[in-house]
Amino acid sequence: MLSIAHTLASLPFGVYLQNPLLILILTFAFHLFLDTLLHWNIYPRDFKRYPFLLVALDVGGGLLVAWLLLGTDIFLSAPIIAAIIGGNLPDVLHAFWEFLSPSQQTRLPKLIQGFFHFHHDLQRETNDIARGLVSQVIIVALSIILLLIPPLK
Repeated sequence: MLSIAHTLASLPFGVYLQNPLLILILTFAFHLFLDTLLHWNIYPRDFKRYPFLLVALDVGGGLLVAWLLLGTDIFLSAPIIAAIIGGNLPDVLHAFWEFLSPSQQTRLPKLIQGFFHFHHDLQRETNDIARGLVSQVIIVALSIILLLIPPLK
């Protein structure tokens, strides 16, 4: 799933909840759930070299849209920062994992290897861009609607 979708889907957690640690944990778990939905992504394996520019545009685009939606004061709050980090952390960690050679990967503790295999196995990816973006558009739209509803105080 694109980083922009993970970022925007994590924002309601940061708006409605106040505990950054709880938000980080929940958005990390929500990221894993979202990966089970049919989705399209930027697939580094489809490029001769890692597509750093495309990934940077995806990540930067998510941050820009989040900032435009929330404004500077809310965007820079601890709950929103925790939400964005948690919402993207599984993929950030997985990117580092994929930069390792197979021999380096097998030297890591089995628990760490297990997490990355689990994260990989969760993916319900498609190469069909239109079909793969449907779930992301729906999740982002629902997230934006939730952002428009004022939180209870």
